Amino acid sequence: MDWVGLAGELAEEFAASAAEVDRTGRFPTENIERLKETGYLTMPVPVELGGGGADLETVCRAQSALAGGCASTALAANMHLFGIGTAAEAFADGEAEARILLELAANRLVIGGSFTDAATGLNVRVSATPARKVEGGYVVSGRKSFCSLAPVLDIFYGTASVVGAEGAGLLLFALPRDAQGLSFVDTWDTVSMRGTGSWDVVFDDVFVHRPNERMFSWFACTLTAVYLGIARAAAEFAYRFVSERTLTGMTQPLARQPGMVFSAAEIETALQPAEALLDQAIRRRRTEVLAAADIATVKYVGVNAAVAAVDRCLRMTGGLGIYRRLPLERWWRDVRAGPIHPPNNDGALEAIGKATLGIPPDADPRWGD
Repeated sequence: MDWVGLAGELAEEFAASAAEVDRTGRFPTENIERLKETGYLTMPVPVELGGGGADLETVCRAQSALAGGCASTALAANMHLFGIGTAAEAFADGEAEARILLELAANRLVIGGSFTDAATGLNVRVSATPARKVEGGYVVSGRKSFCSLAPVLDIFYGTASVVGAEGAGLLLFALPRDAQGLSFVDTWDTVSMRGTGSWDVVFDDVFVHRPNERMFSWFACTLTAVYLGIARAAAEFAYRFVSERTLTGMTQPLARQPGMVFSAAEIETALQPAEALLDQAIRRRRTEVLAAADIATVKYVGVNAAVAAVDRCLRMTGGLGIYRRLPLERWWRDVRAGPIHPPNNDGALEAIGKATLGIPPDADPRWGD
């Protein structure tokens, strides 16, 4: 299956409603249904379990293409795909417990969640949501935010902090949508990524499972691919815009102006190293386990390069770029969400800097404490 080709076709289809989704802030349920119908959401599921068998590189390239059509749809879908990709790698390494999640995905169930609490924000290394040990599991009461795909989730996963005699510890749990006490609250009204359906979640039951390098690598790489995909779409639009536009009194298109030449160069010198770093990380993971600081570097460089590139695209198009009839202003707003995803810029820099200086990642003082 040509997943990248399919993503391009879907991107063209979704682009027709992307502006309306952004303007109204509604969740594009019809787009998610199309992703289910075409099998796109089963892309990383192993072939023997009924999926597409796509690896991290393929998923990243497909997501980058999809983001150029409707960024909200791509980002929302990403919160399903990175978890499924994580489980696929675990299954390939003999972790039999990952099979059930993959089989659920193969049967077109939508899986996603949130690692962020309403109380602690985007500091994902801690949770203000308590998990109290009881016979057979934990009882959790709390509220989480930024749960993309909330309107259509079948399975929800999140984090909680163990309290009581066991001591502190961060737990990852999973719940079916119809679990008693689990509810979703529409709080999503934002300046960017307005169609992701990233609602708040209220819950009171958990299943414990610990995250690992696979999960964070899949999250960081696929997320970075989405934002670089938005930036690439913006760049292609800006290059085409200045190449086809000739102002009154000029004999050459705007693209021949030195300022436009330099702008294109700045865009490429932002995006090409970021794209290369992402590709390098994907290749490295075939033979090694990436350090947390390396994963943070990929995400930090990628999303900030996307912001810088789209800023420059807007400068290239001038005043027309801010009109809503053109897609550039939407892309400009959407990429601004990139640095906010965990690890956010400050958290990423803390991890990278401490690793560089040989300081333990949990050494005091810590950003956010």
